Amino acid sequence: MLKDRLIDYTESIVKRATYTINGKVKEGTIGKIIKDTDNITFYLYIDDNEQGKITNAKLYDVNGDLLESKDYNTPKDTLATATIGIRITIKRE
Repeated sequence: MLKDRLIDYTESIVKRATYTINGKVKEGTIGKIIKDTDNITFYLYIDDNEQGKITNAKLYDVNGDLLESKDYNTPKDTLATATIGIRITIKRE
């Protein structure tokens, strides 16, 4: 179906992620990607050495163009590994 192809296409073009912590933009690592019937969720790993408040995460395509941006208000300390997710929903109306 078209929705499945769109989810697969979305996965194929996302190549870069960033997150903002304490007002500074950092490169993120795209880890696990979970697909279901209506959604694709990209999980970003936050550097263990970072601490502060995560306020935003972004996904970029193969050309460096911004695809998705999500705001957060998530505290992060150096004692815990942090992962944040960006879910994209593909909905037929």
